[in-house]
Amino acid sequence: MDYRIMPFGSVWNGGIFNVPNDLVDKYLKMASEYQLKALLYILRSGGQASSASIAKALGQTVSDIDDLLEFWVEENVISADGEALPVKAEVREKPAEKANPVRQVLSPPRLTPKDIVAYTRDDENLRFLLSDAQRVLGRTISHAEQEMLVNMVLYYGLKVEVVLMILEFYRSEKESGKSIGIAYVNAMAKNWADEGINSISDAELKLQDIARSDRLWNEVVAITGIRHKRPTAKQREMIDGWFKDFDITMITLAADIMKENTAQPSLAYINKILKEWKKKDITSPAQVQAEQEAFAKSKADKNSDRLKSKPSYDLEKIKRDAMDNTEI
Repeated sequence: MDYRIMPFGSVWNGGIFNVPNDLVDKYLKMASEYQLKALLYILRSGGQASSASIAKALGQTVSDIDDLLEFWVEENVISADGEALPVKAEVREKPAEKANPVRQVLSPPRLTPKDIVAYTRDDENLRFLLSDAQRVLGRTISHAEQEMLVNMVLYYGLKVEVVLMILEFYRSEKESGKSIGIAYVNAMAKNWADEGINSISDAELKLQDIARSDRLWNEVVAITGIRHKRPTAKQREMIDGWFKDFDITMITLAADIMKENTAQPSLAYINKILKEWKKKDITSPAQVQAEQEAFAKSKADKNSDRLKSKPSYDLEKIKRDAMDNTEI
């Protein structure tokens, strides 16, 4: 299908302004949506506009506008604060020291807008990532977010499609009402890189594990009455272990014992009980009851020098240990 702008339509009534051909020929794919919008606004304003006026027109912050216009400054299309444009060489190479970031430091390298422009100019996958990230998030992305996404690929070594799956997961979590920030995305990428998740199939399996973990967490919240909205990584690991060793009946029984002996819900208390049961190979409510009866009988025997049998859980010791455990 061919499209043609109407030569005498009402769109022409407000006047016209010039747009260089190169902006379409060279930058239609490379530049982001808001980079193009900001430049059109400058062209419409006679070739000059302030960050504040552009931000107001596009509904963005001044800081974000300055970040995204850095692209056009680096491309020698516009100048900032009246500075003259440098002469652009025919071939522009990336600095050698920026070519291959490797994970030899404790945190990802800091990337300036100039760095990001250099990387995206030479890497079509990175250009696609930054462009599609805006589609996924439904908004323009800041320089800090661009830096984070580029580092996920160059520093953490994740594939672009895997990074986009993380962003899709983040968006779905936000839409479901979860209170998480964009830093969650970076932490998730780091964990996936550490676990060697770098294919769509691996990522799909990981997301299934997360969904299963969320269901287990919701069950634990329901039976314990804890008020945490989201589990920590340590809590996820602990609860996954519970359901590997016990069914929901035994976990509920441990939660009931916890409620009888503590004023506040305590996952640490439940964890201690379940650890003792696992050690004693107790796997059913009947075995729990038998252990309780054996303990009561031995306690009632006044002539014993010591208890002949001990229950699978010492409630006072569990209470002390749970109070001392601040990690869960």
